[in-house]
Amino acid sequence: MRKILNIVKWGSTLGSEPQNFLDAGWIRQVLSRVPESKKRIWALRMLSLSPHYFLSPDDPAYSGMSNDEYLEATFKECVDSRVNLYDRLLHRYFRETDTVVDYGCGPGFLARVLARNVKDVYACDISEGVLACARILNAAPNLKYVAATEKGLATFPDQSADVIVSFAMIQHISDEIFDRVLANMHRKLKPGGRLILHIQLIDDVWRTEDDWRSDNTVAGKIKFRYGLHCFGRTENRHVEMVGAKGFNNIEISKIDGDWLEAFPEIASQRILTADKPI
Repeated sequence: MRKILNIVKWGSTLGSEPQNFLDAGWIRQVLSRVPESKKRIWALRMLSLSPHYFLSPDDPAYSGMSNDEYLEATFKECVDSRVNLYDRLLHRYFRETDTVVDYGCGPGFLARVLARNVKDVYACDISEGVLACARILNAAPNLKYVAATEKGLATFPDQSADVIVSFAMIQHISDEIFDRVLANMHRKLKPGGRLILHIQLIDDVWRTEDDWRSDNTVAGKIKFRYGLHCFGRTENRHVEMVGAKGFNNIEISKIDGDWLEAFPEIASQRILTADKPI
């Protein structure tokens, strides 16, 4: 029953494009109309309607909490996780003088951490609804949220970014969209700029896009249309696609460290780095 309810919930938030969760127009209408004092909790409630965020209400740690208390507690965990991620893994890729693009920023947890450590951040996402939540929950003076569309990306210059980072996004998009995203990334990076991608390899859970598409059962078709895509790719496939868009010095590294022992899924995830030639 819960799976059916989730599918209905996620489907109600979809925009006109597949996988564009929280982009339904009513999301932004609600957020624009609630009083200023209520915007934060309503932004959290909207995020809870997406399959991307706040998916562990049955965790014993939240026992006895009201729904709003649970959302606030989960929000804090998301903030802490991105601070930990930056401090332990990502900090080595950034300088205080950098202009950074966070591509596929979602509600802006990583973008706000980046904004504390670099000059400027442009955070983009395809979902206008999730960007509306991000502006409420994770604002910063040197952080601008823009739509990942031609119009939105045009709000900052081509060849202006020192670094483009994408975390927990590539594995949720098709090869067709990934190819388009890589073209946008190449256009926005300065010559000599650095690309940093969090990627997911194929494992028992993360199947290929072809495997997802080949499931012609009713359940499979509904999941593909309304559920969150979870695509794995081989290292060679990632290198092939990134290299085809003109990047070089492509390297893929494991995500290591004792701090990751609580996250066994990290075993099949990697960090891909590449440069835009000068």
